[in-house]
Amino acid sequence: GERFLSHRLPDYSPPEFAPRDKVAQAIHEEMLSSGAPCVFLDISHKPKSWIQDRFPFIYQTCLRYGVDMASSPIPVVPGAHYHCGGVWTDLVGRTSVDHLWAAGEVACTGLHGANRLASTSLLEGLVWGSKAGEAIFESLQKTGVPSLPEIEPWSSEVGTVDPSFLTQDWLTLKHTMWNYVGLIKTELRLERAQGILSELSRGIDRFYRHAALSDELIGLRHASLAARLIVEASMRNRKSLGCYLRSDLDI
Repeated sequence: GERFLSHRLPDYSPPEFAPRDKVAQAIHEEMLSSGAPCVFLDISHKPKSWIQDRFPFIYQTCLRYGVDMASSPIPVVPGAHYHCGGVWTDLVGRTSVDHLWAAGEVACTGLHGANRLASTSLLEGLVWGSKAGEAIFESLQKTGVPSLPEIEPWSSEVGTVDPSFLTQDWLTLKHTMWNYVGLIKTELRLERAQGILSELSRGIDRFYRHAALSDELIGLRHASLAARLIVEASMRNRKSLGCYLRSDLDI
């Protein structure tokens, strides 16, 4: 029943309208200090008809989980949807790697600044997707299709992977990234994540090389690689900026 954001974000009015990374960090800190599994979002002071008209999808989703947001608060936890893309590009989506282009949320064009604004991802996907497509077409007209390197024929393996291993590896990967590389990063958290992910990746690679491939195994291997790249980049990036927070360093 306490409006805790007023205490944690006193410089914003109203504090609930602060940048989404600030709100997420405040929720995270409140949960850590109180030991609560969630905080609550209350909009029950508004008329039910207004809520149903304004937030029809959210209202129906909450109902499916037994929460009537018109009469009771909604349990919430921080989300990471505000993260910005990190692949640097020029103004047509070209990266520093030959024949590699990036557009949309994965790209860092400067359009959304250091903290993604609401709905800019749609704008980025449309504008930079179109610009990148046109630039790629022009590039192919000038240079032709790039030659692909010869690779050895694919050799299928027939080994099996215990499903419990895959389930546990996914949980370890998700929890490690959320707890140590999530909203608030420190050197110690990143070092811990790097150690866990290095050991995890060795086991996943053994599965990948000797087991029959499945969609889940391929996804796990790619997610593990992406996680290690994020950790390594975070250890090099020692400056807090926008939604990227290194709480152990000078901001």
